[in-house]
Amino acid sequence: MRAMLIAGLAIFLVVVMMPPQKAQGETLMQCMEKCIQYEGGNSATNKATCKNRCGAAAVKNQSGGKRDCMGEFKICNQKCGKEKIGQPSPCHKQCKAGLRTCK
Repeated sequence: MRAMLIAGLAIFLVVVMMPPQKAQGETLMQCMEKCIQYEGGNSATNKATCKNRCGAAAVKNQSGGKRDCMGEFKICNQKCGKEKIGQPSPCHKQCKAGLRTCK
């Protein structure tokens, strides 16, 4: 009984300390898939954790708040892969153009 209480408390602390998943530019389902993969499997606990994270992020995005332009730029650059210094790829150029026009 005591071990279960300690394990539950540890899981709660890990969930509370982790930042919510960014759902900007992606659907709720895509956020769930990424989160479940990040959490390490398709268990009931992981699903519940991801529902909380992705659901809260989706509601926050729909509230009409300001866009996270730099966050979107960083995610775009990560998708492009490693950039060669002085020789940006077309993908990286597109990300930078998106950052310039972001409002």
